[in-house]
Amino acid sequence: MIKKEKLVLLHSIRGFAALIVVIAHSKFPFWCGGQEYIKAFPRNSWNPFDYLLFTLDMFTSNATVMVIIFFVLSGFFIAYSFEMNTWKLTNFYVNRSIRIYSPYLGSIIFTIILFKLATVINPELFASINPREYNQDLIHANKNFNFKTLAYTLGFVSNPVYIGYNYPYWSLLTEAMFYVIAPVFIKKPKLFLLITSILMVLGFISISIFDSWISFSPLVQFLTTYSVFFALGYFTFWLIFKYKIQDKLKNVNVWLFNITAIITLLTSMYGGFFVSHKITYIGGGIFTLIMIYRMIVYPVKVTFMHKFFISMGKISYSMYLIHVPIYILIYSILVKFTGQEVFYSRIYWIPAAIAVLVSYPFYYLVEHQSLKLIRRYKGYLRKKG
Repeated sequence: MIKKEKLVLLHSIRGFAALIVVIAHSKFPFWCGGQEYIKAFPRNSWNPFDYLLFTLDMFTSNATVMVIIFFVLSGFFIAYSFEMNTWKLTNFYVNRSIRIYSPYLGSIIFTIILFKLATVINPELFASINPREYNQDLIHANKNFNFKTLAYTLGFVSNPVYIGYNYPYWSLLTEAMFYVIAPVFIKKPKLFLLITSILMVLGFISISIFDSWISFSPLVQFLTTYSVFFALGYFTFWLIFKYKIQDKLKNVNVWLFNITAIITLLTSMYGGFFVSHKITYIGGGIFTLIMIYRMIVYPVKVTFMHKFFISMGKISYSMYLIHVPIYILIYSILVKFTGQEVFYSRIYWIPAAIAVLVSYPFYYLVEHQSLKLIRRYKGYLRKKG
């Protein structure tokens, strides 16, 4: 089974993905965006350094690819969890509920406080006539800042928005859908991948087929777009630990995996400008499979970079839950004191760094407590069993 140090290394993949999501979402309020930037600063005036910076800006324009990485890792780790624990259905669902829902509740409270504080600090912002999508979304979220929206948010559902405009919550509903069916396919990874792949192909052909049968859009998206990546995580676990594909690929140089992973990642992140985003998601899933295989099968020299992303992986769920309300508060303060609602300079790195720093105390105050509770629950089950 996986050695502890290899397991920790896999969390560096999650940390990398979470950090890219945090940076990508910071661009939404704190940068004008690629097209607007080019209009304001035409490319005929750029030097090579300007092109390099803009290329880096665009690297974080497809944050959903990073969420796909979460989904594949989630499938892989759930398969690992079932391998290491003789879960009864009830125990599995209780364990997952504690792990996901406790920090989620904490983040909802955090979001409500910061969103309300932002409206108090800069009420004019929430009545802005600026047609920019972000500003209008804030106004819409403020109009729907009520108990109805909160009630739906508590069930992972956006109606019509998530409370406090914490839009990354959408992926938690997708995760929850996976957890419902996870035990069914735990011993059938190939069947799971086959079924979900067929559903994705059917979704490519005509999503209206599903819309006519299912009125709940998130379920349609789960079936036709996202479920296949959880299945890919299951399949990756099976490939390595059951099928033992590494025995058949003994002579493959590790650099083939390194280079393939880099090319796949870059293609996925920049490919959204040229092809359907669904295709880039597939690239993100393949990238994750390659990285899991490479880190488990081949030796890894742990560098400062690895340690950094492992640290990000540790707080990744907390970062994911709270970075958007932090941005809303910072944006409201910045607009209040500068009088600007659109920023052309690349200040989005600063709020991203602040979000990462704030995530550490949130992790220890909230998420870490849920992990303690899970350990107690597992201890109780061992005594009971």
